[in-house]
Amino acid sequence: METLKPHYSINIEMDTEKSTALFSGDKAIGYICLNYPLIFVESQYALQIKNVLHAFHNIGYIIVDTLSNPYLSADSDIYNAYFDFMENLNAFSAEDFYFYNVN
Repeated sequence: METLKPHYSINIEMDTEKSTALFSGDKAIGYICLNYPLIFVESQYALQIKNVLHAFHNIGYIIVDTLSNPYLSADSDIYNAYFDFMENLNAFSAEDFYFYNVN
């Protein structure tokens, strides 16, 4: 998180939230899962984010065209073992993931 702060806006309460939004100006460009090294990021910003975080080799990136496009899917057994309940695991967006897993 500290590595990203000079380049992007992050508004988070570390004690209560499990994920946070990453902003470039007023635009949300990604979501960071705080319990696991996982970042959802819009494709046009992916290379920039990876370059900023190049020293962290264990981060998983899920690169999406837009944060709101519901074309992601997940195996329910794996998803439910690590994340909060989400109704439709066959078609969800990065935005859906964030809202179901923020607190």
